[in-house]
Amino acid sequence: MSRSHQLAWAAGFIDGDGFITIQNRVTKYKDKTYTGTYLRVGACQAHLTPLETLQDIFGGSIRPKNCGPNPHGYNRKQQWIWTLSTKQAQVALQQMLPYLVHKKEVALLGIAFQETMQLDKHTVPTDIVELRKQYQQDIQYLNSLS
Repeated sequence: MSRSHQLAWAAGFIDGDGFITIQNRVTKYKDKTYTGTYLRVGACQAHLTPLETLQDIFGGSIRPKNCGPNPHGYNRKQQWIWTLSTKQAQVALQQMLPYLVHKKEVALLGIAFQETMQLDKHTVPTDIVELRKQYQQDIQYLNSLS
């Protein structure tokens, strides 16, 4: 399969079964708590093969998904989640962008969000922090329409 075919397939998969989001992060280190946000792209499936294909194309990690307790007592298939974060997620979105349909606007916001991360992490200006929050809110809103 050519690279353009791989990217078109991946974009279709993400459009249908994937997610693009900005996650909150809380890190504790030496009695201090640090908060922030990061770009995340991924997909969840009961079948590993498409997730392994995404991993072959873009990298990232696959792990079992914790589905929580089953209140109805039905058997559930094991589910898996593939994820990319930060710069790696941005690069994947940039490559898939020409082929995305449903999540194209969210991808553009995610790419723009990640571009704000090029700044010195110790001195992030207030206007950049506010811009990142706005990107996060805009993505949450667009994702809520799906």
